[in-house]
Amino acid sequence: MATAITKPLEGRAQAIAFLIDAYEGVKTAAGKGLPHAQAVADILRDAGYDQRVQVVGLLHDVVEDTPRSIDDVREVFGETIAAMVQALTEDDSIRSYAQRKQALRAHVIGAGTTVIDIAMADKIASLQHARITATRVRRRKLAHYDATLQLAVTAGANEALCRR
Repeated sequence: MATAITKPLEGRAQAIAFLIDAYEGVKTAAGKGLPHAQAVADILRDAGYDQRVQVVGLLHDVVEDTPRSIDDVREVFGETIAAMVQALTEDDSIRSYAQRKQALRAHVIGAGTTVIDIAMADKIASLQHARITATRVRRRKLAHYDATLQLAVTAGANEALCRR
């Protein structure tokens, strides 16, 4: 049975505990993993999003990066959060980078503006990390970010996030 998130701090703390366990022993690239998840959630918090959206921001990469599945997310956080995390999760069966990212954008756009806003917060956090660490961002990744931004603007996503 899914555990309901009742108090704001409990929801975020529960997601962080889930992530700490999920990332145990998992190698992540610089700027990824729990620090990246927290940065995404902080961007969403600062933009005025509620705890549920912040929790999705925390969990957005957990299925891609760790042994955790959507079913694991569903079991702990419920169907609504699991569905949003699923929409933000790449289909690793698609081999082509461009096709995989195109499919991801389609899922994100299809899931609605809240999920689009979480995707935008993800891009913002990644770009902030790259700027702070003077890390070069690959051209194809920037093209994906630009395509996501264009779709977000067209879909009426959070204007402040789109400007960032």
